[in-house]
Amino acid sequence: MKSCDICGTLNFKENSYCIHCGNKLIMEHVCPHCGNVNPDIANFCVKCHKQINPLSINDFDMLFNEYNENLLKNATISNDEYNEILKNIFARANYIDLYGNSAKDKILRLAGVFTECRPKSRGYERGFIFLGNCIYYDDRLDDSIQIATVIHELAHYLLFNIIENLLCFIFRVESSTTLQSFVWFFLTLPEFKIMNEYCAHTVEGRFIPYGHQNYGSFNDLIRQDNYDNSSLDDMVVFGNTFSNEIIVYLEKFIDEDLREEIKLQYKKDLRNPSNDSIHIETNDCLSLEIKNSVLLKLLYDVSKIASLEDAREELENIKEGIEIN
Repeated sequence: MKSCDICGTLNFKENSYCIHCGNKLIMEHVCPHCGNVNPDIANFCVKCHKQINPLSINDFDMLFNEYNENLLKNATISNDEYNEILKNIFARANYIDLYGNSAKDKILRLAGVFTECRPKSRGYERGFIFLGNCIYYDDRLDDSIQIATVIHELAHYLLFNIIENLLCFIFRVESSTTLQSFVWFFLTLPEFKIMNEYCAHTVEGRFIPYGHQNYGSFNDLIRQDNYDNSSLDDMVVFGNTFSNEIIVYLEKFIDEDLREEIKLQYKKDLRNPSNDSIHIETNDCLSLEIKNSVLLKLLYDVSKIASLEDAREELENIKEGIEIN
């Protein structure tokens, strides 16, 4: 017998659909490589001889096969499970000493715990995150702006990492460049790029002095495309919900003393607040249950798009970029 992952009803092993709710059952011991149904005791597929429970997903055919499609379609996550994911992501910073001669040094040390940070000296962007695994910041800028930039890009990285770890939890695998490529694909779709930018700006804004908040890249995005107010509001609330989660953990490290150092750096750099973007901040956010339910539905919908032949070349290019970097 096997239980339905939606309603819990016990079904005979040969059943493809739940006798109570009609949900398509995730078959046990299905080979993720070739789809063959194996005996319960098998660790390796009797047909293709590959490991049935892979440690990681290393190609897009496996990522988008029927087995993983059903896992994602029927996925749920409890608040406790999700909070455990967050706790594990931020655990690596629990034992570091944020030493440094300046607030910028301390922020760079914090960000460096999570991902590599490299200075850049060309281009108009203050900074950017490259394919989810490296933060670039322009060291020609005043220290105060470099601080804001690194926090902003760190928020991008953490959002990427949260979704990556959520998918690892659902598929029961370790991370891989294949999985990372899909996360990058997801976060760079136009509507989710807006959510991503709003999240990063809001996290940045929490740790810099009042009035210096800047939603420039968010405003640039919404000017480029015509979004209806409802869709835009949804993405803002979605991004703000993620930002609240990230802020709660970063406040443990960017504490009151370090925030005072950041304020002092803004004064040293003679930065005057403009207050132009403070009105863009919102308190609206989703409950954890609703946000995660929506996120899982969106990830499933995007996986259907990403599995199409038209998207494969883009995914392969993203994967190549991650592996080269």
